[in-house]
Amino acid sequence: MRYEEFAAPPALAAHVHCLWRFEGEEAGVEQAVPPDGRPELIVHAARPYEERGADGAWRVQPPLLFAGQLTRPLLLRSRGEVTVLGVRFRPAGAWAFAGRPLSTCTDRRIDLAALHGDADVAALHRSLATAPPEARLELVSSYVARQLARHDGRRDAAVERCVERLLSSEGRVPLAELGTLAGLGERHLQRRFAEVVGISPRSLGVVIRLRRVFEALREAPLATWSERAQAAGFFDHPQMARDFRRLLGKTPTRWAEAGPGLAASLADADT
Repeated sequence: MRYEEFAAPPALAAHVHCLWRFEGEEAGVEQAVPPDGRPELIVHAARPYEERGADGAWRVQPPLLFAGQLTRPLLLRSRGEVTVLGVRFRPAGAWAFAGRPLSTCTDRRIDLAALHGDADVAALHRSLATAPPEARLELVSSYVARQLARHDGRRDAAVERCVERLLSSEGRVPLAELGTLAGLGERHLQRRFAEVVGISPRSLGVVIRLRRVFEALREAPLATWSERAQAAGFFDHPQMARDFRRLLGKTPTRWAEAGPGLAASLADADT
């Protein structure tokens, strides 16, 4: 299996965190993809994954989809050899690309045609089908740039300041402090986060701390879970375990025992 990340082109850097590619053979493997606080454009260049719905049924994902913010586990199952291309947006960077409030995309994987229309998505699909593998990420980047331009690359400076503060503090900033930073009342800030990010400031803070757990696993694999919890900014191990089960559907120990795959690669991704 191979997972690679690539820097966003300069023209997209204000909106896009990175581009990535994953290739591997995972037939029948079930895995839980962790929240990372960043929406994504996903391109299945081989067989798409199946996704388990709330009703327990497995359904094949669209070949081209937009994945909103996650607040609960995303359960995937491969059906053979996979090749996935991704555009990982910044937490507040996908607003212009989606062209709708990001709260309407939270915990959803949306067929790209439902966002941008059949014609644009069909043209992208045709281009990807005939392009050599090494040219596909450039085609996807160009598509993102066009969609951003349709909405004038709109951004929300106040929300972006709050997101950067949350990231730099490892998710440990009171809502009142973020409101002061944004120059907004707390309720107004909550509404702006729902529109631009898709989740609340508190939820984003929890996800950021969860990401620090994965970093702690890399940096100190022999440390105790209590030490990892403290390193990630949680009050204690039980608090971390509760959030871990809520967001990934399993305990930290069970997650650490999981084998390699797309979910593990994304958890270990550049944050």
